[in-house]
Amino acid sequence: MHVDASVVEAIPDTQTRPYAIVQHPPAIPPALSIYFDLLRLLAAMVVVVYHTWDRFFPDAHVKWPGHEAVVVFFVLSGYVIAYTAARPGLSWSEYARHRIARIVPVAWAALALVLGMALAKGVFPIGATLANMLFLGQAGFWWIEAPSNAPYWSLSYEVWYYVIFGAWVYAPQRYRKAAALAALLLAGPKILLLFPVWLMGVWLYRNMPALDRQTALVIYGLSLCAAIALCWLDVSDSLRNWLYHVFPPAWKAHYSTQFLYDILLGLVVTAHFAAAAAMGTAFGLLKRFEKPIRYLAGFSFSLYVFHTPLAELFAAETNPAIFYAEMALCVFVLGQLTERRVGFYRGLLTRPGSRSKTSILR
Repeated sequence: MHVDASVVEAIPDTQTRPYAIVQHPPAIPPALSIYFDLLRLLAAMVVVVYHTWDRFFPDAHVKWPGHEAVVVFFVLSGYVIAYTAARPGLSWSEYARHRIARIVPVAWAALALVLGMALAKGVFPIGATLANMLFLGQAGFWWIEAPSNAPYWSLSYEVWYYVIFGAWVYAPQRYRKAAALAALLLAGPKILLLFPVWLMGVWLYRNMPALDRQTALVIYGLSLCAAIALCWLDVSDSLRNWLYHVFPPAWKAHYSTQFLYDILLGLVVTAHFAAAAAMGTAFGLLKRFEKPIRYLAGFSFSLYVFHTPLAELFAAETNPAIFYAEMALCVFVLGQLTERRVGFYRGLLTRPGSRSKTSILR
């Protein structure tokens, strides 16, 4: 998603948003766009294997980078949101509708699935379900996990990043700082500890370095090696243990206790994306597989959000091939009803007569 920031011009707009873009950002190079779709698909698959591997292969000790995949999601999300927010004519209400249509149907369907499973067992996790429906499970000083869906935590984080970013970008100039500060305070310290990782994607979109092909190739290779080394050498555990030693209450940060490692890894991922942007034509081979990559990537969010409750639903299955086939089939069905119908849900949120002819946010 290489974008040359020099081709857009910012002008003040104190009534609607702190700046307005008067020229469309350039189109995302197709090969690079396919590469990013492939990355988010692979990242979602890694998270699934990370959570299910030991169930079938307890003696095969493989360190799957599940948490690292979330860092990739965060950086990519910041980049994409910064890119889409730079499109002209996008109001705060449109921004909100597009984000809601993208997130809520999948998130609420996952919570409804778990709630139905729990009620069938005579368990009533109503409070935890409601808190996570409103994405408050990790906000402030709370720690309310979504029932039977631990990965949901990152979704709660990301929604608050959308809120903070939207408050800063779309609030009127005189209210911008107050709106952003209110969003920051409501999000709370745990979520803010990983906010720099998400902002790396925003920064990269707005400050994409101009790299020659040779330099990009070197950075691309080094960033891959660095990411593997960080994971293989258990740098996350080392940094977290050090943090616990110097500041014992740090454990209360829960999913953010690895924030030092996540920021370090985020820098590596950002460098990798910058290199990939400068190597767009090098991914030309991916164009041959564009349709299957894009189609399957269209289920990556569903795969991430639904896989844990589905793993519980199929807990009795002992054959890994059948287990993953059942999960894939359910993700396909649920994804068709949620993630792949974003346009339908967006239409439900749009007032009659105000629907634009083109989609601004995917």
